[in-house]
Amino acid sequence: MALELTVDEIIETLKRSSLTTVLVEGVDDVMIYRWLEDEIGIHNANFFPCGGRINLLEIYRRRAEFSHLKTIFVADKDAYVYINPPEEYNDVIWTNGYSIENDLYYGRGIEQLFSNEEREVFLKSLNSFIEYYSFEIENFQNQREYSFKNHPQQILCDVQHTIKQEFLQQINFVKANNDIINNVKENYDILIRGKSLFALLTRILSHRNRAVKHSKSTLLEHCYRTHKSEMFIKLLTDINNKISA
Repeated sequence: MALELTVDEIIETLKRSSLTTVLVEGVDDVMIYRWLEDEIGIHNANFFPCGGRINLLEIYRRRAEFSHLKTIFVADKDAYVYINPPEEYNDVIWTNGYSIENDLYYGRGIEQLFSNEEREVFLKSLNSFIEYYSFEIENFQNQREYSFKNHPQQILCDVQHTIKQEFLQQINFVKANNDIINNVKENYDILIRGKSLFALLTRILSHRNRAVKHSKSTLLEHCYRTHKSEMFIKLLTDINNKISA
């Protein structure tokens, strides 16, 4: 396991560096950024994982401490996808969707792996999940308690692919405003947390009865290698432009 540096240790490292550095969250998305680093070229920029979003933004706020170094900050929008990011972070490159996984998923080309039967199951599961997830978005927008981290397997029935009633009771579920639900249905590849989207995919594409089984990692690589979405290309272009500026 790699040693995780503290914010102070990362800043001390940056103070001694001279190579253009792209700072990324790097908890769950290191693999994706390593692909980007390889594509951009290690001699053009070094991708530096910060151990999470909180660390990344703290380092951004302290960037004057290593002002000699050209740095690019890249972060997942997370819940900022539902509101505008704070102006204090205007120089951060944000993902276009909820996370970098969403930017890979965008366009939904990965769904071509479904058979007709699998697509029906996926759409039923997705629509059920959207009904629940819209409730969390409405809670967030109204400054109530919310969570975007509940796993689809925790929420959905394996047989009916609908939301488990006991789960709805546990969270005191109330149906969200139709405008929110319809917006998520239209833009689910942008608005639903990327980890949840890929969990919905692997729920079907790694099923024990399936001849060819896919993990999240293989699906991410498939998205990256075979059909980069326009949103992912935009993210890559934004990073490249900052490097060459």
